Amino acid sequence: MKRFLADSLVLGAAYVVAFLLRFDFQTPSFGWGPVLNGLPMMFVIGWSVLAVFGCLRLHSGLVTLKTLPRFACAIGMMVLIQLLMRWIWDSPEAVWLRPPISVTLMAGALALLGLLALRYVSRLQLRPIEVADLLGRDESEVNTPRVCAAFKGKTVLITGAGGSIGSELVRQVLAAEPKRLLLLDISEAALYVLCESLPDSLPDGIIVPLVGDCGDRDWIRSILLREKPDFLLHAAAYKHVPMLEENPCAALKNNALATRTLAETAATCGVGTFVLVSTDKAVRPVSVLGITKRLAEIFVQDLDGRFITRFCAVRFGNVLDSSGSAVPKFRRQIQQGGPVTITDPRMKRYFMTIPEASGLVLQAATLAQGGELFVLDMGRPVLMTQVVETMIRRSGLTPGRDIAIVYTGIRPGEKLEESLDLDAETTAKTEHNRIFVSRIPRCTQAETEALLVQCTALAAEEGALDVRRLRTVLHEEGNKHNEVV
Repeated sequence: MKRFLADSLVLGAAYVVAFLLRFDFQTPSFGWGPVLNGLPMMFVIGWSVLAVFGCLRLHSGLVTLKTLPRFACAIGMMVLIQLLMRWIWDSPEAVWLRPPISVTLMAGALALLGLLALRYVSRLQLRPIEVADLLGRDESEVNTPRVCAAFKGKTVLITGAGGSIGSELVRQVLAAEPKRLLLLDISEAALYVLCESLPDSLPDGIIVPLVGDCGDRDWIRSILLREKPDFLLHAAAYKHVPMLEENPCAALKNNALATRTLAETAATCGVGTFVLVSTDKAVRPVSVLGITKRLAEIFVQDLDGRFITRFCAVRFGNVLDSSGSAVPKFRRQIQQGGPVTITDPRMKRYFMTIPEASGLVLQAATLAQGGELFVLDMGRPVLMTQVVETMIRRSGLTPGRDIAIVYTGIRPGEKLEESLDLDAETTAKTEHNRIFVSRIPRCTQAETEALLVQCTALAAEEGALDVRRLRTVLHEEGNKHNEVV
């Protein structure tokens, strides 16, 4: 009803203002009575053409450049109909049936501008989507006294610092008042954006930006020997599932082998605690991302106990609103008027917010005794369709009516549902009620060395590396039960 009244007001105002402009805001010789008699006809024609061209089906906040021609054609047809009426009715007294041509043209232009302006204003008023609303549960607490005490006055190195998780780790560690914070990223642009976002009031020298490859052994060694970090939080990784299916060699080098190089260097340089940020896709992995992350876990765990460095890994699921994730894409599709694309109606994922995931990584770092594979409790998996419908409703729109949902098919490397294996047989409790320790048997040193030799040989193949051959590297129990998409 609000939309009907607003559009009627625009159509009526355009018609009256056109007469005022035509007659220099003076009373026409035939008076205002015949002009007002034409208003019902203006409404009938206006609403009819808007309905014919589908403008009424669009939510008032979803007009984009793609829908502009639809409104232009509708108003053009309205003007054409009114011009034809002049030819059908030739009585000059019937002003309401045959207004002056200049009035008809001006009314059409004003109506088009008014309708588009009304919808643009409505679009600006679309309600913002609060990411935490998509979780379906309460967020975990961040920056607890335990974390603040553990990181206060310490030197911390964060790899992948310019990414979604890395940059939030930076902010939360800063809140704990570290002695020195080393920000490492291979992307100069991402690192610059991060540094510009940090408070200007920070003490000089506390932030050290480092642009480079964390797999460069000599460069990393020089940094670690100079800075002697107490914590190394390794968040750098390639993470886009379908993209890595097309680039298995790059994923193997960056996610697995570079992690091993970094971990070995950290161990020989005496780093206090090394934390690998992993993923739930490493549970019985089938995708290139999952396989390379599982290899990274094995390579890191293998080093524990042989050096003074405490090594651990932390697994968690999808992070809401992180770069490259689905939520920013869904948000953009909603703002553009849809459709929103989902791969499969059965697709489920575990979700965390960026602050929550980062906070639990820091919590896990304080719990590490050495060799742990931490698993985060993220509640129940959520249907992607449910996430999209919630986002649409939180925007003030209606799924299926204002925004269409389209299913496009499962992409390479995807599972319909990820697993966390949080039952009593596969995990043990920790002091934190949301953090568990996996009981997966660790590979022996000989098995790990064999994996390293095999992975190094595969990486040497560069573009010739086949995804199917990479999938044969791991032989952990349960992998054969996963269907590769």
